[in-house]
Amino acid sequence: MIPASGFSPLPVAVPLLGAGALAAIRRWASRAIADSIGIAFASVTLIFATLLLLHSLQGTSVYWFGNWHPRGAMVIGIGFVVGPIGAGLATLTALITLLSLIFSWRFIDSGGNHFQPLVLVFLGAMCGFVLTGDIFNLFVFFELMSTAAFALCGLKTEEPAPLQGSFNFAVTNTVAAFLVLTGIAFLYAATGALNMAQIGAAIGARHDSLVVFAFTLLTCGFFIKAAIVPFHLWLPDAHAVAPTPVCVLFSALMVELGLYAVVRIYFSIFEQALSPHASTLRFLLMSFGAITVVLGGTMCYAEHHLKRLLAFSTVCHVGLMLVIFSLQNSLAIAAMLAYLLAHALIKSELFFTSGIILHRLRSISERVLFRRGTGLRGTACLWFIGAAGLAGLPPFVSMIGEAGTSQAAKIAGVDGISWLFFFAGSITSAAVLRAGMHIFLGAGENPLTDRAAEVGEMPETTPENKKIFWYHFAPPLFCICGAIALTFLPGWQNVLRDSSSNFANQQAYIHTVYSTGSAASAQPEWNEEIPSAAMHGFFAFIFAIALAVTSVFRAKLPHYLRIGSFLERGFRPLRLMQSGHPGDYVLWLTIGLVVFGSVAALALVH
Repeated sequence: MIPASGFSPLPVAVPLLGAGALAAIRRWASRAIADSIGIAFASVTLIFATLLLLHSLQGTSVYWFGNWHPRGAMVIGIGFVVGPIGAGLATLTALITLLSLIFSWRFIDSGGNHFQPLVLVFLGAMCGFVLTGDIFNLFVFFELMSTAAFALCGLKTEEPAPLQGSFNFAVTNTVAAFLVLTGIAFLYAATGALNMAQIGAAIGARHDSLVVFAFTLLTCGFFIKAAIVPFHLWLPDAHAVAPTPVCVLFSALMVELGLYAVVRIYFSIFEQALSPHASTLRFLLMSFGAITVVLGGTMCYAEHHLKRLLAFSTVCHVGLMLVIFSLQNSLAIAAMLAYLLAHALIKSELFFTSGIILHRLRSISERVLFRRGTGLRGTACLWFIGAAGLAGLPPFVSMIGEAGTSQAAKIAGVDGISWLFFFAGSITSAAVLRAGMHIFLGAGENPLTDRAAEVGEMPETTPENKKIFWYHFAPPLFCICGAIALTFLPGWQNVLRDSSSNFANQQAYIHTVYSTGSAASAQPEWNEEIPSAAMHGFFAFIFAIALAVTSVFRAKLPHYLRIGSFLERGFRPLRLMQSGHPGDYVLWLTIGLVVFGSVAALALVH
């Protein structure tokens, strides 16, 4: 039995206390003081999250607030389930948030010092989101995270575009909150419980219409947060108008945590109930994931606004994570989490670099930036290295995620997933490479453009001082070095595989909550798949270069070789989906809910 750590609530409490203190003094505090306090509280949060992670390596523990332990089968208190995966995600969250605050040090407009307390609220909500074992508190932290995100997205209130992007974000994510809360209500009606372990034990093998409908509402609600097609439309609009550090938080953390919530509720509540229809559920989830990969990748290449391009890259790669989860075995969860870690670091690096570009060159449009970045050698290196990371080029840690997926797919008897990795890596990397060739190398003809890129984005900083200091380059450098160093760091892959064994086992989770302790079991190795994954990443990067070249040098190529320029023009139906009107977005959310719910009702109800 592993005793619960007494500082388990501190990764949530510390940033919320810091946010309150900053909000109280923000009118009188200078920018340097506000930044210093924000960085200090984020650093302390990272320390406590890291200590929780180290403590959890001994075994998963449960912290019961007020010492309200379960009485028999009845869970009467609220608990944090502190395992290596939850504590690891809390550590990653605190780390990326700290890097974002360092990057914005006296650099990004803080909106009258509103930025720092909102970021700390967002940090506390995310840490609570990954640690809580109570489904209603999962919703509470979900809403607290969303509220801070709405305000951060519309931080530049003097401009109309951020307000519109924040409004679209708020409308779609309010629909998500309604779906999640309604799904929780159905589960409470069926079980009279809110603790996820107690709900899972009460439902057992039951998979009637009420249970399946609750699963549908919860899954689709969190799919909105995770930006799964067709629930994704808010994400590019939000990224186009949000400050760079906020884009980092959205793409590297919030979207992934939306998918984490789907995985968490499935394996803690619905696994036993839906296991008789595992193959049908796999087909349903894999279909949504594959469509997300293809549409996200296609739209990524068709974008010429750098932040929207990176946003669609996030859509593409989170679809890939959903495909991995659809395999529904513990090794797949370990592979998904490894890929999530790689994506968080690489995408953070690319967004930080785009912020440097916006500051130095005063634009984010590929066409406007054409040949203007030829002197920015350090920025160019960061941009092209990030492109290689998206493709999974060795030695980036993303190839570890692909290797684990290949092994998990063999166990599940599924073929062809490696092609989705190849497509996602090559097309998103090609889009970044194309933009880099135009901006930093000045290669080729005048770039194509699209309506979104013509709108552009107002600079986030004042034009008087265009210097870049070490603390602007430090966060992207740290991210890219971390994404490479983890490949060679021993031990963490074994911990991740063993932790995923308990995470992806409903009975083990229930046992953990009721007895406050669990033991990990050994999982299959994936080392034999790493050479193959490395080779796939290498060829994906080579293909990405070739695809980018067909766009950049389109005028010198025969028509049948201008593949990139054809993809670059996009497809009108896909562009029309991204209309910017919240009514259209709600319509697509409704269509996605109906499609997912109809298939679930027909195939998953006994």
